[in-house]
Amino acid sequence: MNEIALSQLEEGEEWCLPAEPMTKFDLQLFLRDRGEHPREFSFYLHYSKGPKEVFEIVVDDIEKNIQVRKGFDGKNYWLEEQGKTKTILSGHEYTEDRAAIEDGINLSNDLLLFLDFKQFSKKYPPEKIIFGENNLRTISGTLVRKGERWDYSIKSKDKELPFQIDFSKKNNEGKRIDYQRFELLAYKAYQGRKIPQIIYEFQPEEKLPSRIYEIHDIVWGPIPSDDKKLSPDPRN
Repeated sequence: MNEIALSQLEEGEEWCLPAEPMTKFDLQLFLRDRGEHPREFSFYLHYSKGPKEVFEIVVDDIEKNIQVRKGFDGKNYWLEEQGKTKTILSGHEYTEDRAAIEDGINLSNDLLLFLDFKQFSKKYPPEKIIFGENNLRTISGTLVRKGERWDYSIKSKDKELPFQIDFSKKNNEGKRIDYQRFELLAYKAYQGRKIPQIIYEFQPEEKLPSRIYEIHDIVWGPIPSDDKKLSPDPRN
């Protein structure tokens, strides 16, 4: 994991040594959802892990021709449509909205694992390493995900960044009851840290990805010297 963490840092980026831990990020994301109701859309996402957890997503509603913002401010779930007053999503009628925000928070926590392998290793140190053919290595251990204990398995080749991460959850009898796979592709350096630009998400028993994420741009940690900031408008 130390080798993986070091290989994630872009050579020559003096400011990132030692690398700042990634505890927040802003990104432009394009999502292809191939589930029961296939859809494609782009959105802006902001996430901060601390000192309090904050999440915001900005999406263009093409049908209504308006921009919708929703998120969690560390205390309340909220929703704001363009030109309207912010709504606190506390009632029973907003159950689906709160669930969608929780899904976004869970995704953001997963992204933190993928985007900062040094912190991944520090927080959830590996328990076993298996070396296979063609320089393949599989690193495994346990972590807390979605408030529960999961097993993780990270696949990579010698001196290369991971190309696959599996998560599995087992019951008290040791039987697997949930599973999720992510494939990480096309790494590119942002602010000195190499980040996968494309992420495939697989659900149990699926041979094709259920979701495809494309990271178009990302800002994390300290603002770069050119003061670059992402626009919260997905259309920009």
